[in-house]
Amino acid sequence: MALLEARGLTKRFGGVTALDGLDLRIEAGDVVGVMGPNGAGKSTLLKTLLGEVRPDSGDVLLDGRSILGWTTDRVARAGVALANQVPRPFGRLTVEQNVRVGSLARGDRLRDVDVLELCGLRDKAARPAGSLGLLDLKRLELARALSLHPRVLFLDEVGAGLVEHETQAMIDIVRKVHAEGVALVVVEHVEAVIRELADRVVVIDWGKLVATGTPEEVAADPVVRSIYLGAGAGAVRTEERHRAPSAEPPLLELDGVSARYGKAVALDGVSLRVQAGEVVSVLGANGAGKTTMTRVITGLLPTSAGEVRMSGTAVGRLAPHQRVRFGVACCPEGRRIFGDLTVEENLLLGGYTLPGADRTARADELCAMFPILAERRTQRAGTMSGGQQQLLAMARALMSQPRLLILDEASLGLSPVAVESVYEAIGRVRAAGVAVLLIEQNAHRSLSIADHAYVLDRGRVTYEGPAHPLDDADRLSEAYFGAAH
Repeated sequence: MALLEARGLTKRFGGVTALDGLDLRIEAGDVVGVMGPNGAGKSTLLKTLLGEVRPDSGDVLLDGRSILGWTTDRVARAGVALANQVPRPFGRLTVEQNVRVGSLARGDRLRDVDVLELCGLRDKAARPAGSLGLLDLKRLELARALSLHPRVLFLDEVGAGLVEHETQAMIDIVRKVHAEGVALVVVEHVEAVIRELADRVVVIDWGKLVATGTPEEVAADPVVRSIYLGAGAGAVRTEERHRAPSAEPPLLELDGVSARYGKAVALDGVSLRVQAGEVVSVLGANGAGKTTMTRVITGLLPTSAGEVRMSGTAVGRLAPHQRVRFGVACCPEGRRIFGDLTVEENLLLGGYTLPGADRTARADELCAMFPILAERRTQRAGTMSGGQQQLLAMARALMSQPRLLILDEASLGLSPVAVESVYEAIGRVRAAGVAVLLIEQNAHRSLSIADHAYVLDRGRVTYEGPAHPLDDADRLSEAYFGAAH
C-alpha cells in the first residue's frame, strides 16, 4: 500500500486539460522529484493532492483511503504538508511564533524547538519574520510545514530565487528532514536540486506522466529532451551567421542588470545586446529568468542594479508606453489577445501610437505579411486556433512599426505544425528589417534561426556567443540538465 497515491487524476479548466489520467505513487521514505515545462500541470497536481482542487475524475488515497472531498486543513492534520515557493509568514510575529501558529493545526507543540534546530533557525527564534533574508524565509517556510509533523512534505520550488551557496544550504536542510523519516515530493525547476535530492523523478507534460526514472535516466530520456529542448524537426540551419561589428549603438542593451521579486534574485548582473537586423536567442530552463528579462526590458519590473538602454539612451526611468517610442515592441508569453474583439480590432489597438489613417494602412501591411489574418480579419480572435492567435499577437506588436520585436515563448503550448508556422513568420519579420529577441524554451528551433545566443541559469548568463556552436546535443544538455550526456 502506497503512503499517498493518485489514481487516474483528470482535471479540466474550460477547454484546457490540466491533468489527464495521471497516476503517481509516493511510498514511505521516498524522495520524488516532479519536473515539467510551464503549463505541464505540476501546480494543479499539487493542489489536487492537497485538497485545494477537486478533480473531474480519479482518486487520491492516503494509506489506501480516499481523501477526495476532505478540506485542506483535514488533509494537513492527516500528515500531508506543503512548503510554498514564495514564503508568506506573519511578518510581525517572531520566527518561533510563526512555527507555533503552524503547529496549532495538530494541537501538538512538543517538537517546536527541534524544528527550529533542524532548519537552522534556533539562533533567530526571537527575530521578527519580516526582518529575515530570503534564505531564512525559505527555512521558516519549511519549519512551518514541518510543525504539522507531516509524513509527506511537498516542496514547491525550494531553490527559487536563491544563489548557488544558498541553494546548497537548503539542500542540506532538506536532507536532514528526509533523515527524520519524512517522504518528500520536490517540485523544482532548478535541476541541481532535483539531481542532488531525488531518488526517482517523474516528468509531466500536458497533464500526463511522460517519463520516470533516476535523475540521470530522465536527463538522458529522448522524450524529456524533446520537451525541454525541442525535437529539432525542421530546425536545420541553412547558414552560419556571425555578429558583425557596428558603429551604431545597439537597439537594445542590458548592462549588468539585476532584478528582484521581493528578496528573491531573479536576474543577477545580466548583460545583453541586440543589434539591427539580428535574431538573438535567449535560452534557459524554467525559472532561469527569461520572462523576468522581458519584464525589465519593457518596464514592467524595475531594475535593482544596472542599466537598460535603447538605441544608446538609458530608459530605466521611462514607463512601458514611453519605451515603445524607441522602436521596441513586445509580444508577451501567453499571447494576451482580446478574444471578444475581431482580428482587425486587435491590430488597431496595437497601433495606438499611429495616426488613424496610418494605423489602417499598417494593419493592411501586416495582413499581407500574415495571410491567415487577412482571411480572418472580421473573425473574433478568441475563436481562432492557438497558432493563429500567436500570429495575431505578433502582428499586433508589429503595429507600432518597431525596429526590435521581443517574442516571449512564442511556441509555448503550440502543436509542431503551429510552431513551424510561427517560425516561418519570424523569418518574414526578419526579412522586413526588424530585429528579433527570441526568448524561448524550444532551444533547437530557436537556435536554427538565431545569429547570436545567450543562456540563462538562475538569473545569470552562462553562455554568450554565436548560436550555431550551441545547437549541439551535449552543450544544450549541459545548459539545461547540468551535465553532458
